[in-house]
Amino acid sequence: MQFLNPIYFVLAIFIGAVILFYFFRKQYTEKTISSNLLWEQVLNEWQASPWLKKLQQNLLFWLQLLALLLLMLSLVRPFWLENALKGEHLILIVDPSASMSAEHGGKTRFEIAKEEMLSLAGKLNGQQVTMIKAGEKNEILLSQEDDPIAIRRTIEGLELTYEHENMEKALLLAGSLSSGKDTALHIFSDSAAKDELIEELAGIYTVVHNIGEDSGNVSLQSFGTAALGDGISAVAVIENQSSRNIETGFTVQFEDEVLFEQNLSLKANEQTTVQIQRLPEKPYYEASISMKDGYSADNFAASIFTDTKPNVYTMGDVNPFAVKGFQTIGAELLQTDPAALKGLDMKGIVVAEGSALSELPELPMLFFNTSKEKIKLEEATSGDEEALLEYANFENVYISSASPVLKGEWETVLKSGDIPLIQRGMLNGQPVIIVNFDLSDTDWPLQPGFPIFLYNSYQWLSQQSDFIGYFSAGEERWINIGKGNGSWEIFNNKDENLYSLDLTKENFKAPEIPGTYQAVSGNQIYYFSVLLDEREKNPEVEEPYTLNDKLSEKNSMTQRPNEKLWFWLALIALILIAFEWEVYRRGHRG
Repeated sequence: MQFLNPIYFVLAIFIGAVILFYFFRKQYTEKTISSNLLWEQVLNEWQASPWLKKLQQNLLFWLQLLALLLLMLSLVRPFWLENALKGEHLILIVDPSASMSAEHGGKTRFEIAKEEMLSLAGKLNGQQVTMIKAGEKNEILLSQEDDPIAIRRTIEGLELTYEHENMEKALLLAGSLSSGKDTALHIFSDSAAKDELIEELAGIYTVVHNIGEDSGNVSLQSFGTAALGDGISAVAVIENQSSRNIETGFTVQFEDEVLFEQNLSLKANEQTTVQIQRLPEKPYYEASISMKDGYSADNFAASIFTDTKPNVYTMGDVNPFAVKGFQTIGAELLQTDPAALKGLDMKGIVVAEGSALSELPELPMLFFNTSKEKIKLEEATSGDEEALLEYANFENVYISSASPVLKGEWETVLKSGDIPLIQRGMLNGQPVIIVNFDLSDTDWPLQPGFPIFLYNSYQWLSQQSDFIGYFSAGEERWINIGKGNGSWEIFNNKDENLYSLDLTKENFKAPEIPGTYQAVSGNQIYYFSVLLDEREKNPEVEEPYTLNDKLSEKNSMTQRPNEKLWFWLALIALILIAFEWEVYRRGHRG
């Protein structure tokens, strides 16, 4: 033990003075008085211990002496050296990626990381803590926080997001937050490689807590389906990433219905392809392997089937060039009218002309806006590099006039100056492509790009019908619903309602756990899938290490003085002084 202010030991003079004063206090001689003999036996029993009797007689003296001693010790500020965390400002970077869900010893890597962070928080000695979640988009969870309760609460509330970690940006963010202080950086991950971090962390003391063990992973690398004749074919790629031979089951199912299963044997580090010639038509297919390898996130894959050749319904009078164009690309055309489709559960693509979108069926649609009001075009056409315009060259296309834009929220694909010519969006939850000019006002149908545009539109509309896409974990995306129902309910493949979205006020946000999901809006069901990032299909583990540490120091601890004792000494002294006053007040003097 050492002392910060040893000069205050001179206060021992006052302790000596108190002792000296007690030598000069009045002395009394004990005498036996006959009238007190009757009480002698009672007093002898009450004062059985002579030491206790002396203590009772000198209680005020001992209280004063002890209080002065404690006050003196609190002033000299005793302290001792103890192990403490390095750095006055600790920055914690947390990896929330899917590979951190791999299990080791009955716990996931992420759970072990949280335990290590809580242990680290328990060793804090007034340091400030900044915490960064290193997801695809980095998030600052704590900023120079020194409240231990808030730090522990934040650590306990951490959850996996299954997105791939963006460690490079997290390190840049940590460097900007270090503020030139004595900073220590702690990275909690499983695969933070030393050669990737050494340049980014020049001059910052860093401890990399790589967590986990290589348990021999077997991964379902990919799975996809496609139409083949009257049926559906599928292909899957399975990889044994372990150093031993394994056997596993491979299954394809829809909900609880098993559609295909096969047992596989793979040698060490072998990759195999499973081809399925025929599957019954289902809205989606889920493939899985039965191998219990401790990492289940890459044991599953999904493919959502969309009809690549839906029927095309022409409504009313449609320009013959459009009809001929769809026939050229091999689409099956059916002539009908909106009244004939009412009450029928039909699927396909609608092609229509007119000046309004009302009274048309709620199906994917290519609409030619042929309003009588015309806007003369004077500028050349321009458009973005867009799937709808791929190979549909508009450089030599002449368009004399355009129709006024229809009301709605539309994305412009092609325009002349500021006048939209081709737009797309969503109407009542269905995809719509709008051509804002009459085919009789252009030579476009005579150009080779016209049937190409119809083919691109046909493909885009067929893929958008009841499938809203593949998403990464937790991805946010704007979906144009037009005037459709903005209230969407999100369900998993077990028909459990996960959450609700109001797309009139917020973006569509996908769940974080990979899998197949349904978005229900009114009577419409949309399927979508959350995919595991390709970089998360090999849960490699790196060794833990330390960067920018002094050679004489072997761990993340250092020696710090513990100065907390003076407070407790002073507090006890104040309690004794209060007790002494009570003794004095009651008149118990020796």
